[in-house]
Amino acid sequence: MTPAELRQARYRALSDPVRRRILRLLEDSAEPRDVESLAGAVRLHPNTVRGHLDVLEAADLVARDKQPRTTPGRPRMVYRRTSGSGEPAAPDYRLLAEMLTATVESSTHDPARAAEEAGRRWARQLCGEMAPHALGSDEATRRITQLLEEVGFAPRAEAGGGRTVIELSDCPFRDVARDHPEVICSLHMGLMRGAAEALGNATEVESLEPFVQPSLCRTVLTPRV
Repeated sequence: MTPAELRQARYRALSDPVRRRILRLLEDSAEPRDVESLAGAVRLHPNTVRGHLDVLEAADLVARDKQPRTTPGRPRMVYRRTSGSGEPAAPDYRLLAEMLTATVESSTHDPARAAEEAGRRWARQLCGEMAPHALGSDEATRRITQLLEEVGFAPRAEAGGGRTVIELSDCPFRDVARDHPEVICSLHMGLMRGAAEALGNATEVESLEPFVQPSLCRTVLTPRV
């Protein structure tokens, strides 16, 4: 496979949020993982996960190994993140994110505020023309969760006690966010708050906690009173 073909294969592999989630799970795991454990983590059928792994393997982002058995039967297949495949996102994509982040940081005395406002504008473009008066808090929260998935997160929402906690896996800017949380996390906070405003202000984005685990952030949404 030529370098151009490999790059095209990686773009295709990484265009799917489920495959990005699988890649993060392998990246964060100390040991190779089998299909069943990955399927349980992403809540999909093992055959579906096998299909995603085939695409990732073709792009040289994961590799499969046979695990020796001590009993008769077919060898167990496990998957690992390849050591020579580089960053999970295309290098030029990460470079662009870093350049834009550096520009925000150097062009204003309050980069967090500028990033949050950019996130609000982004949300307004993504939400488009909606009927905010028709949306209650539950529906607005559902749409915000859906929006987070569309931009690259793997959100998992749990409601209780008058609020909704959304666990955010697979941050699309994770590597840049580690070095520039003030900008990237503020951008995502602005995205959620802008979406809440565009959907009628029935829901309030109470907080965003970055990296509560290595690949996990958490946000809390509450009904606006």
